Amino acid sequence: MLRNYIANEIVTDATYKAHAAMKTGYAVVKDADKVTAFPSAATGDELWFVNKARVPSGVNAARSEFSDFDANFNDVAQNEMIVLTKYKPGQIFGTDGTDALAAGDVGKVLVSGVDGKLELAADATTSPYKYLGAYTDNGHTLAKIEVLDTPIAN
Repeated sequence: MLRNYIANEIVTDATYKAHAAMKTGYAVVKDADKVTAFPSAATGDELWFVNKARVPSGVNAARSEFSDFDANFNDVAQNEMIVLTKYKPGQIFGTDGTDALAAGDVGKVLVSGVDGKLELAADATTSPYKYLGAYTDNGHTLAKIEVLDTPIAN
């Protein structure tokens, strides 16, 4: 799940396909062939966050009400067209695409692991993605992330 909290003038790119099955809110990098990729090493540089158009398909097209957490809107198949979101400094967003964050991690910066999930940055690694804590959104826990002007280390 990817949720915008403070996000004016969001940069998006809907011309890429997913390189693998994943969920919205995962972090990816762009590949030259208009296909995404997970970072080859933990990084906070040039990350784009996976989102997708909220268009129901199949029998779900007959339904009229959906939760934002519905699998139709959050599960991404390999080679599916996706919407990539790039956040700017000052913006705050939420995602459940994280690995093992705890209350003691608030204020630390995060990087994308090789699986696309955000995790704590190693001591020497810089990142602009600061963890603000857990946020409960309709019974689902999201990590609240602020984008900093200047990348910092933990």
